[in-house]
Amino acid sequence: MKTIASPAQIKASLDAHSIIGLCAGGLLYLICLTGTLAVFADYFERWEQPLVTEFTDYDGQTITTAIESYRQRTGQFADSLHVVLPSESQPRMHISGDHKEWYLQADGSLGEPVREGWTHMLRELHYYLHLPKTIGSLITGTLGALLVALIISGIVAHPRIFKDAFSLRLGGTRRLEQADIHNRLSVWGLPFHLMMGITGAFFGLVGPLIFVSAAAFYASDRHALIDDIYGADPVLDAPVVALDIARILDTQKQRFPQAQPIFIVAQKLGTAQQFIEIGATLPGRLIYAEMYRYSVDGQYIDTQGLADGPLGRQALYSVYRLHFGQFGSLWVCAVYGVLGLALTIISASGINIWLARRGGRNWINDIWTATVWGIPLALSLSAFASVVLSLPALSSFSATSIIAVLFCLWRKNEQLSAFHLQGALSLSLLVLSAGFFIRFPDVIARPLGLSMAAVFTCLAIGVFLVMRARSNTLSRS
Repeated sequence: MKTIASPAQIKASLDAHSIIGLCAGGLLYLICLTGTLAVFADYFERWEQPLVTEFTDYDGQTITTAIESYRQRTGQFADSLHVVLPSESQPRMHISGDHKEWYLQADGSLGEPVREGWTHMLRELHYYLHLPKTIGSLITGTLGALLVALIISGIVAHPRIFKDAFSLRLGGTRRLEQADIHNRLSVWGLPFHLMMGITGAFFGLVGPLIFVSAAAFYASDRHALIDDIYGADPVLDAPVVALDIARILDTQKQRFPQAQPIFIVAQKLGTAQQFIEIGATLPGRLIYAEMYRYSVDGQYIDTQGLADGPLGRQALYSVYRLHFGQFGSLWVCAVYGVLGLALTIISASGINIWLARRGGRNWINDIWTATVWGIPLALSLSAFASVVLSLPALSSFSATSIIAVLFCLWRKNEQLSAFHLQGALSLSLLVLSAGFFIRFPDVIARPLGLSMAAVFTCLAIGVFLVMRARSNTLSRS
């Protein structure tokens, strides 16, 4: 079969593929694993705080009560006060502003504070690696760009990759087995992997791009650039009148019956510049939300133009739903979960191939084993520490990760180390499932708690089967 690339180009692409993979391997594995879990973040948030009141029906009085309750609790209105409305994945409401956030009761009164627990730690780990946001987002964005480079160089370096798409040889040498897993999963999920790389690069690099573009074309006025990209806020100067959320919701429903509100933002309440924004999804559209603006007494002002404005604006505002699969039912999340897990395995198997090709062993093997199996263990134990024991999730994650590294360096046997870490992971998932119901016995019969328990148990069984297969391999050797 004649290939487009010459042998020299193939070799150069393979070298570039290997170098990029080695440089990005560990962090890329971490980003892919946490990103796969972050797809289900809404469900994890509900699971973390199972005693929060859940409901789907609300009206203008509910929101008015929530805003007034916030003012009474804090003593003032926030400059931007968000009321997040119930949805299929999150049938609960919460209000937030000035870094203060509460769940709401069905009548709009304040309920439990929103905890920044394990799910928050997971998201911050995926978005910023728990580094300062500017630095963290730059690193994660660069990893997205490197993922795109890995995909392109991998295709050029393996001219038979599509022809051999269904050739999977298991049970042979480790190098051959890992290469087949790596190449087959790479082909089967190619469009998804490419989309993750491009959208991930956008999230991380948009900040530096805005900074550079503002300096070059807007006299360093970033707000002016953002207004041109996403649309500017209305400029108002009107008498301060009472808030009429009920009228606003009625007007919204009459003018835009297809739009499904997902949040409401009260801007600059109590001032001459006050107005209300309704963020709403539209059927068949990927944009995160169109923004409908109203005066506080219910007069329609305009839309931000995210759904029917410039094409570039529509595309930019669709990136979030596309990246995290937030545009359909739980089944869409499940597909993203499977494809994200495949990308995680690809990240791990790429390093495995290099280690097998290199031959011999040293501390790199131990560090890599601690990464591949220590990070899932750290995620599981940090969830147990946060949800069941109310301990800081990040501290638990960091401590477990460090212990896993020290353990593997001490054992100096990556096969036995992986075996023990897998056993600890399987056990921790079962303990997490049981510990949740011990901590929250009143929710033992609720569907979400039972579903999570079933998922954790299935994952524990899956890891146990991997551990058992490894045990058989060790016994033969």
